[in-house]
Amino acid sequence: MTSTEASTRATPPPWLRRIAILNDYARVPYANGSSFASQMLRREFAARGQEVTVIGPNDPHARPEQLPPRRILLPSLPLRNHPGVYMPFPSARSFRAAAAQQFDFVLSQSNHDLCDLGVWLRFKHDVPLLCVNTLHLPSVYGVVLSERMRQNRTINGLFQDRLMPWLERHSAEVYNLGDGLIVLAEGLVDYWRERGVTVPIHVIPRAVAPHIFDAPAGADPFPAAAAAGQRLLVVCRHSREKGIERLLRLFARHVAPACPQASLTLVGDGPDHDDFRALAERLGLGGRAHFIGEVPVTEVPNYYRHADLFVYTSLSETYGQVVSEAMWCGLAAVAFADGMGVSQQIRDGRDGFLVEPGPDTDAADAEFGARVVSLLRDEAALKNMSEEAARYARDRADPERSIARYYAAFEAAREHCRSTAAERRTRGLNTPRLISRWLAVHGAVVGLSALRPPALLNRNGGEQPTWS
Repeated sequence: MTSTEASTRATPPPWLRRIAILNDYARVPYANGSSFASQMLRREFAARGQEVTVIGPNDPHARPEQLPPRRILLPSLPLRNHPGVYMPFPSARSFRAAAAQQFDFVLSQSNHDLCDLGVWLRFKHDVPLLCVNTLHLPSVYGVVLSERMRQNRTINGLFQDRLMPWLERHSAEVYNLGDGLIVLAEGLVDYWRERGVTVPIHVIPRAVAPHIFDAPAGADPFPAAAAAGQRLLVVCRHSREKGIERLLRLFARHVAPACPQASLTLVGDGPDHDDFRALAERLGLGGRAHFIGEVPVTEVPNYYRHADLFVYTSLSETYGQVVSEAMWCGLAAVAFADGMGVSQQIRDGRDGFLVEPGPDTDAADAEFGARVVSLLRDEAALKNMSEEAARYARDRADPERSIARYYAAFEAAREHCRSTAAERRTRGLNTPRLISRWLAVHGAVVGLSALRPPALLNRNGGEQPTWS
């Protein structure tokens, strides 16, 4: 379905009754784009008559109302450096519970080996499986390592040259055990083909949830020091891979001196939040960089609607949902061209600007700053771009179109599952090896989580929406 076709109610195939969604969280403890997408998919599928079961790690701190209405919870261990995150582990009981549901389809929205449960259902019970790539793997290790270890060339080289390529090959092997891979941007098709993915690849951008982002604008949430008309906004997790340090530096060097009233408001929290605040103070941005912390996603649209320009410097996005949300709410965007999700959402010169991030990073930062300054100084141009951003986002990120694409991918995956049945019978599945690999990978992740101290991920204490 193309972006020019009229939006009509997406109709599920008649055979599709019971869907399993494999998800990294059972309770969503803080802002997480992949889990917000899973919540929306669950609601949209259920509204069309499907019975949706969410399968994820047990969260001992979850209240019943925070959990999906239908769920299978696996044994789990916490990640020390990310409180609220739990790694799921396989168990005979959870495998039996999944098989007993007689799912018609499994959609894996998971970054890790939880997908192996879908592989097992496919091989043992002929349940079609689609995996969604939700994580940019090369960005992971910088988040795991302590600052001291990150500066060590030997350790950096070990992760970058050995561990990350192995994880990419491992992911490709898991994807190839399913019936297709969903990527969120065209740029990721070649990325995964080059890493060995041979199953069909479907490009399905994420949708924006109208029930959240079409809510009427409320009271202005910005600090009084953030002058209207000169407000830059970024919404993201505050961790190294999001490019916040680079954004603060280029704002201080290229934007703040040229636009004395310009401010930068940062909505979000994360393991490096305090470091970013300290950097802003060292750069002399104490009164112009405003750190709001995390707010519930239902409050984020108010920031979009009262901001003037969205800025984004992350190069780690498989999609970058906040870009579509900002544009949906009428914000033009200036961002680095990542060749992945962000580049797919912004049309350079029409609803924002895309700036090449390198190889000369100083020149790139200067160009980024110049693009921002040009829009802050030209109210008419900014208004035109912002209006075009809203029109394009509402066309591209329409939920009906997204669900129709999912249903089309489900049909293709079902046919792939049927056509490869004989191959699966011949090949078989070594279940002990599958479980051993799952245990080893997730055990290693739990161990690596001890390399950094526990982070404050939601110091404001706001609760994200539930699954209902």
